[in-house]
Amino acid sequence: MTTDLVESKTPRGWLATRVLRATLAVTFLTRLPVPVTGEVTPDDLRASMGWYPAVGLGLGLLGWALYLGLTRLLPPAPAAAVTVLLLEAATGALHLDGVMDTCDGLGSGRPRARMLEIMKDSRVGAMGVFGAVGVLLLKVTALAALAPTQSLAPLLIACATARALPVLDTLCFPYARAQGTGAVFAAGPNPVAPAVAVVVALAAAYLLARAPGVCLAAAIIVIVLLVHARINKILGGLTGDVYGMGIELAEVLALIGFAAIPGFRG
Repeated sequence: MTTDLVESKTPRGWLATRVLRATLAVTFLTRLPVPVTGEVTPDDLRASMGWYPAVGLGLGLLGWALYLGLTRLLPPAPAAAVTVLLLEAATGALHLDGVMDTCDGLGSGRPRARMLEIMKDSRVGAMGVFGAVGVLLLKVTALAALAPTQSLAPLLIACATARALPVLDTLCFPYARAQGTGAVFAAGPNPVAPAVAVVVALAAAYLLARAPGVCLAAAIIVIVLLVHARINKILGGLTGDVYGMGIELAEVLALIGFAAIPGFRG
């Protein structure tokens, strides 16, 4: 998503502000051609993060519809592979790119400054390819292990919980660069957005899968935050690439977790 940030000069109504911020969340996390109208301020971008889990629910619903429909034509493995690839395409592979850049940087074993340079480089190295292939393989095999009729809750919870994490990251960790894709979100984080994101993600998990769902979602949030805390020590902060890596990691953990629960297994 690209948009010009300005200081708000024209007062907006409550509804118009919420619609704008919801639209910003959709355009930032997906490649859906949703028009953004009106002035966009840094506060709007930061507040839009509260909508991220809701966007995740939409992506999860799309994934479920794809997987359920494709399994009527294909065996589970290719149906899962097509579903995962189409979901990645719907996000512009933005988060998968974060996996590759983060793996390249951390896997280089170089000093912090050099790691950040490597992560900013558009070229992909061996560790980046390894990380992306690993994520895709785990997603496909975990999804294929789920019964198509029982895949709604896993997909919705995976996508919603994953998108609560970058919101928490901006509150818990500093940004590693003075500028970057995520710098505006980490500058003066709004504590309301993380609270809303977590409540939406956990509420959705409970409604969709009761105690197993909310326990798994909470465990995933804790695990990914611990991973990010370790990366924060290495880099002196997080970057947009690390946010994306966290989203992919959370989705992988959620799908594997549900595949391990007999009631969801195919």
